[in-house]
Amino acid sequence: MTMSLPRLATSPLALPHAWDLVATDYTRDFSPHCADYAVDALELAPLAHGARVLDVAAGPGTLSLLAAKQGLSVTALDFSRDMIAQLEARAAHAGLSHRIDARTGDGQALPRGMADFDAVFSIFGLIFFADRARGLSEMYRVLAPGGRVIITSWAPFEAVPALRMLFAALRHAAPELGIPPAPAPLGSVDEMREALLSAGFEDVRVHTRAHDLQFSSVSELWSVFARSAAPIALVRERVGEKRWLEISSEAVAELEALSVKGPLAVLMPAYLGVGIRPA
Repeated sequence: MTMSLPRLATSPLALPHAWDLVATDYTRDFSPHCADYAVDALELAPLAHGARVLDVAAGPGTLSLLAAKQGLSVTALDFSRDMIAQLEARAAHAGLSHRIDARTGDGQALPRGMADFDAVFSIFGLIFFADRARGLSEMYRVLAPGGRVIITSWAPFEAVPALRMLFAALRHAAPELGIPPAPAPLGSVDEMREALLSAGFEDVRVHTRAHDLQFSSVSELWSVFARSAAPIALVRERVGEKRWLEISSEAVAELEALSVKGPLAVLMPAYLGVGIRPA
C-alpha cells in the first residue's frame, strides 16, 4: 500500500528509500486496511483458477496474498527491497510461496520477458510513480489481449476531515518545512478514466469504494501515520528525533483540541479504475 499523502520537495515517494523506511510498520498498520480495497479489486476481475496475475508496486503483498489464496499464479514486483522482504516473509508464513514470484524491480520498466498476464493490478502503487503514463504503458504491454488492468487511487485527503486536520496540524507545528497541500494523483473519476483511455485501454470503468480506518483516539491516529505513512516518516527523518518530538507534541495537542474525544472511524474513499486491453 501505499497512500496519497502530501509530498516533500520533488517526489521522494517515487524512490525506494521512503518505502524501505516504513516497510515493517506499514505492513502492520496499513496493509490490513488496504486489503479491503484489494478484495474489491479482485472482485472486479473474476479469474479462473491458475490465471496469471501481475501485482505492480506490490508493497508487502496485500493483493498478492489474497490472489494466491484464490489459487491464482502471482508475480509481485516492487522497487522497495524491504517491502519485498515483508511480502516474502508473509507468503512463507501463509504457505503461499509456491504461488508468488516476488521480485524487486521498477514498474516503469518491467522485465522484457514479462508478458501475457490475464490481469495486472496496482493497489495504491501507480499513484506514486514518477511517470504514471509510462507505468500504465508497461502494464498494457505485458497484459494479454482481452486481459484487465485494475488500478486504485485515493480520493483527495482534503475531503477526509480527520486527515485534513492531521496535515494541517503538521503544517502548523512545523512551519519551517513549508509543506504544501498536494493534489491526489488520479484523484478523480475523470482523471482516472482519462489516464486509462490514454494508455490504450478500452471499456474503461471507474468504481468508488470506501472503507473505515479505526483508531482509538486522535493520538493513535497521529502515531500510526507518524510511523507508517512514508511522507511523514520522511519529515521525521529530515528534522531529527528531538525536533520531531516537539512537532508531535504540538500537533497532537492541536488535534485533541479540535476533535471529539474517543474512537475515530476515518472513512477513506478510493477509486478503482478498470480497463481491458483490446483483443
